[in-house]
Amino acid sequence: MIEVYIKKILSALLVCALIFSAVPLMFSCKGEDEGPVDDSYTAKQLADAIVAAYGADELPDTGLEHHFNSGADEDSDSYVDSKLAGLLIDNAYAELDEYEYFFDCAFYMPIGKRMFEVIVLKIDPENKENIGILKEVLERRIENKKRSDVLVYAPQDAPLLENAKVVTVGSYVVLLVTPDNGKAEKAINDLVRK
Repeated sequence: MIEVYIKKILSALLVCALIFSAVPLMFSCKGEDEGPVDDSYTAKQLADAIVAAYGADELPDTGLEHHFNSGADEDSDSYVDSKLAGLLIDNAYAELDEYEYFFDCAFYMPIGKRMFEVIVLKIDPENKENIGILKEVLERRIENKKRSDVLVYAPQDAPLLENAKVVTVGSYVVLLVTPDNGKAEKAINDLVRK
């Protein structure tokens, strides 16, 4: 009888030991969506890292056009002002009302009627409470694309649009319309997660 109690106590102690030895492991592992974010990169640096994750066979054969703020001359065709932002996001050459919420951006879009987009909007780290507004802007871009005629010209790109997603990390909001968004997310984490 005493032997049965001793076995139960030893079993319970063994279970407790296993549980407590696993606790530090559970909390020490850093997942892809965890850990501090380095917000020092420009939107273009992040967009360049994402696009570099893809091979030539994954990019549109028509090529990509790019527009950005950091490092672009304000008089250049590459510089994104509020009207160009409105055109790139809403397909209308009208000022984007939400332009004031981001202070840096980078757009990579296909030339012609194809799908492959990487858009990075960077919010001022001091105003992260408004990051949801930028997420809505890029979600609106996805909806605008779904209503456009792009799939009439490039029906093979339908899966890219169906799997389009908006990712937020630190001060960045990123639209991904790519053949493999996992590659983009890995590139983001490799660059900004420490």
